[in-house]
Amino acid sequence: MIRVETLGPWVPGPAAAGVECLPANNNLDLVRCADRLWFAWRTAPTHFASAEARLEISSAPGWAGPWRHELTVTMGADLREPRWVVDGDALHLWFMRLGTNPRRFQPSGVHRVTTNGSTWTGPEPALPPGIVPWRVRRLRGRWAMLGYRGGEEMYSARPVDPVVELRWSDDLVTWSDPFDLLPGGTECELLELPDGRVLGVSRNEGPTRRGGDLLVGPDPEHLEVTPIERKPDSPHLFLWDGEPFLFARRQLAFGGRYDLVPRWTPGPLAIRVDQGVWSLTRKRSSLYRVDPDRPALEWVLDLPSRGDTAFAAVVPEADGTLLVADYSSPASGGDVPWVRGQLRPTGITLYRLHR
Repeated sequence: MIRVETLGPWVPGPAAAGVECLPANNNLDLVRCADRLWFAWRTAPTHFASAEARLEISSAPGWAGPWRHELTVTMGADLREPRWVVDGDALHLWFMRLGTNPRRFQPSGVHRVTTNGSTWTGPEPALPPGIVPWRVRRLRGRWAMLGYRGGEEMYSARPVDPVVELRWSDDLVTWSDPFDLLPGGTECELLELPDGRVLGVSRNEGPTRRGGDLLVGPDPEHLEVTPIERKPDSPHLFLWDGEPFLFARRQLAFGGRYDLVPRWTPGPLAIRVDQGVWSLTRKRSSLYRVDPDRPALEWVLDLPSRGDTAFAAVVPEADGTLLVADYSSPASGGDVPWVRGQLRPTGITLYRLHR
């Protein structure tokens, strides 16, 4: 049985020491490097794009602190998808620059900042505009960047399917040409299982693929795709004691199903109806157990979450527990639909998971 222990609010709170937080605190990542915890998050007026958005970075010797503010990143545009990458003594934070129009999705380039623990360099361009990074992992002994392109065209008058792509690197500087991993997907995760297989999960919003996919195969170039009805927003796939788990956003209505309109519905209409219903229903940040053999997702538990929520970061502890940071609308605001939560304040809380 898995148990959730709430360690307390983090942002606003001790992890934001020295930071003047804006109302919405969401996209985040947490990592351990050089005997310190490093924490990055987005603070902005709302969930939606804003020129006032910034990334804040803090560090501490342990989750209880003391926390010190390390760096503020501002670029006069929205900033999202902060991702830590540890490479020896170097710690990199990858992130995406977007636009300033809250009604549009405008990916404008992948950037990174780097520290050796005392000084910082950057931000510097890492990949060209149009690419949305999701995760940088070690796969098959190399660096693999999972991302997608075409997100800005999904909700256009003539929507086009996005494409999940994978790029390889040996030095985090020079990247291969992209390999098209999954047409129709957006946020996608891959990891290596203890038996050597590769396991993945993808979020799909249309117009062709709607819901999600589980991916299993001997390597990233040979994955068998199994569609699932749930749409796993903001997926974080990880191993716990060698067993695969997933954090993702869960819809409470319709049994969690995303694809609600008939399959014969034209893509431009289907994508708008499905996303409209998704925005107007209640959400949770949820933990799933992943069965790579069926393959299937098994719901395990919900973190204390509601409204606008779900962007979990996971760090394993020496005692076998997990530190999990995640964001949510406050409980005092009621169990509001996702879109209402996106317009209201959100905060970040730290949890410990026991099994």
